[in-house]
Amino acid sequence: MENLKKKVTIKDIAREAGISPAAVSLILNNKPCRISDEKKKLVKEVARKKNYVVNQAAKSLATRKSQMLALILPDIENTFFSSLAKQIENRCRANGYSLIIASSDDSRENDRKLLRVLESRGVDGIFLILSMESLEDVKELLDELSLLTMPYVMIDRTLPGLGCARVSFDHEQGGYLAAEYLIKKGHRKIGCVYRDDKEGSGKNRLVGYMRALKKYGIPVREEYLKKGDYRMESGYLAAKALLSTDSTATFVCNDMMTLGFLRRLYEEGYKIPEDYSIVSYDDSLKNYLLGVELTTVVQDIRMLAEEACCLLFKRLCGEEDLMQSLILTPRLTVRGSVCERHDGAGMIGGKI
Repeated sequence: MENLKKKVTIKDIAREAGISPAAVSLILNNKPCRISDEKKKLVKEVARKKNYVVNQAAKSLATRKSQMLALILPDIENTFFSSLAKQIENRCRANGYSLIIASSDDSRENDRKLLRVLESRGVDGIFLILSMESLEDVKELLDELSLLTMPYVMIDRTLPGLGCARVSFDHEQGGYLAAEYLIKKGHRKIGCVYRDDKEGSGKNRLVGYMRALKKYGIPVREEYLKKGDYRMESGYLAAKALLSTDSTATFVCNDMMTLGFLRRLYEEGYKIPEDYSIVSYDDSLKNYLLGVELTTVVQDIRMLAEEACCLLFKRLCGEEDLMQSLILTPRLTVRGSVCERHDGAGMIGGKI
């Protein structure tokens, strides 16, 4: 059997560089020390040639810091959350942290279990995107959060009034922008596929949709409102139901449901936007869809990740108010999935 190579230690580097192990440790950890630049360069070159790897476990014991953070998200298959995870991981890496990514599968119990497990793993902080079940019944989760000994930041799905740092988008304004655009393009028979999640993002997007209809004097019709769960299948089923009505357009409250909605439209032979108009939400599909350019409410994932990381990094340094809350503004990006309605029934006051 081939012998395993002996692990290189700080003492090995110190011996070859001709200085003390303590000095080597200071240099490799970029700590202040009275050592010449030439000697620092030599130490780092020796470490590189010997393929020296920092013993993170030993370093964690000494500093009581693991240099690991965790992200709990509800659904790793959701393109919005997977894109957000990538952005957060990039920023963590750039700041010297590793990131553990865990999916709760939208389960309240998994939220609680993951919080306990990650704390036992000694992570330095947590990014938390709540499951839908947690939003619907928050008491047990609040008890779990009150026991945490490390800082955390809530992202996207947040609980109002909770004493923690949090960052999200103005979901009601996003829903308003989507519905108003369809109205201004002449549509009056507008569906909405939403998630009924108490005070969460889905319900707030629905509130924005209803606010826009009210402003322009358009009644909210129950047959145009279809509940989904932010997954493809629910979008598919919602499309099936809405196509049996006289709706001419639909605001779909997230991209995953839009995928299912589009699938049903294609199966029924509908062309977009000639036969039916859609406004989506998230803008996580633009690099994957062929044949349709979605008009969508954009949540800037880079900005969301940057602000969330900034909040947590400051808390890790003890610099930031625990209660800081950031509400980011979404924007509407117009592409090619909405057509104008030129029949009288589809226009406001006969004008677009």
